[in-house]
Amino acid sequence: MFEVKTIDRFDLTDFAGDVFRTSNTDTPDAILVRSSKVDDRLISKRLLLIARSGTGTNTINVEAATANGTAVFNTPGVNANAVKELIIQNLFRCLRPLNGAVEMMKQLRVGPGEDLQEAAEAKRVDFIGEELYGRTLGILGLGTIGQRLADACYHMGMQVIGYNRSFKNLRHVQQLDTIDEVLEQADFVVVLLPLTDDTRGLLSAKQFETMKDTAYLLNFGRGDIVDNQAVVSALNHNEFAGYVSDFPKTILQDHPKITLLPHLGGNTIEALTHSANLILQNLLDFLEYGTVRNSINFPRVDLPFMSNQRLTFFFHARDNMWVDVANILNSYDLPVQEMMGNTQDGYGYTIVNTDLSTVSKERKQKLLSELDQIKGMLRVRLLNNPTQGEWQ
Repeated sequence: MFEVKTIDRFDLTDFAGDVFRTSNTDTPDAILVRSSKVDDRLISKRLLLIARSGTGTNTINVEAATANGTAVFNTPGVNANAVKELIIQNLFRCLRPLNGAVEMMKQLRVGPGEDLQEAAEAKRVDFIGEELYGRTLGILGLGTIGQRLADACYHMGMQVIGYNRSFKNLRHVQQLDTIDEVLEQADFVVVLLPLTDDTRGLLSAKQFETMKDTAYLLNFGRGDIVDNQAVVSALNHNEFAGYVSDFPKTILQDHPKITLLPHLGGNTIEALTHSANLILQNLLDFLEYGTVRNSINFPRVDLPFMSNQRLTFFFHARDNMWVDVANILNSYDLPVQEMMGNTQDGYGYTIVNTDLSTVSKERKQKLLSELDQIKGMLRVRLLNNPTQGEWQ
C-alpha cells in the first residue's frame, strides 16, 4: 500500500481503499498539497509524485523533484471561474465605495420618529462611485482565467486589451505586442502571468511610470511578479490610483491605496472540491497505472493496461536510450506487448506493457537494477495490473 502525506487539508473519504493510506512519514510515496511549501527534505528516492491541488507550483522545488524522478502534478483551469469572479468583484470595488457605505450604515443612528432611509440618503454624496462600462481592461496573461475574464468584461461593456507571450486569436481581446502598451492604455491592469525567471519583478518603477494616474493594478498572478517597494513608492507619488493583491506582504499593509486579500483566488467550495477530486484521481492513476496527465515535468502518456505487468521509465531523453532498454529486456526474453512514450523539455517517459509472471523475484530485482543503471535513467517502476492481482 502506498503512503500519502497530506500537507494541507484534504477530504479523502471518497477515495479510501486499498491503494493508499495517509501517513505522517517523512518518506512518503506521494504528497498532496494545496498552496503550502513542500519541504525539499521530503523529496526522497521513494517519492513518486507531488500532487498540487491548484495551478501554481512555485512552492515546490520542481527541479529537485525532476532530478529525483518524481512527477509533479497540478490542476490547471479548475480555479479559473473562481478567480475570474473574484477579479470582477474587485473591479467593482475599485470604483464603488461599497465598504465605506456599508460601514456608515452600521454606525448610522436616527432619533425617535426619524426615517432611517431619509437619513441614509442624505449621506449618499459621500459615496458617489463610477462605472466600469466603457473603461479599458488590460490583461497580462491570456490563459484560461484571462480568456474568461475578457469575455465577461467585454459583455459588461468594457474594452479589453491584453498581452500574452504567444499570440492567441481571441474574439473579445485586442492583443498588443508589449506589456508597456497595455499599461499605457488600460484603466485596469490585471496580472495573470505565471511566476518564472522572466516574470519575477516584471512590474516595477519603470512600468508604473507609464500607467495612467487614474488606473488600478490588480495582481492575481503571483506576488513576486510585482515589485512591492516600487508599488508603495508609485502610489505615494500618485503614479497610479490603487493596487489590489491576492498575495499579502507586510510592506503593503495599512496603505490607504492598497487592498490585500488572503490568497482567495480559488477559495470557493466548487473550485476546491473539483480541484481535489481531479488531483486525487490523477494520483490514483499514476500510482496504480503509471498514467501521466497534467504533469508539469513529465510528458503526458496514457496507455491502456492490457497486460499482466508494465514497466515505466522516466529518463533524460537521448539518442539510443530505447536501444539500451530493449537490449536488457531482450536478454530477459521479455515481450513488448504494447508501448507508448513521449518527451518534454529534454525528458522522456515511456510505458511498456509486458509479462513477467514467469520471472522469479530475484531476477525481477536484477532486471530493475540493470534498467536503473542505464545512462540517463531517472526512475524505473514495475507495476502489476491492479485488475489482475496484487500491485506493487
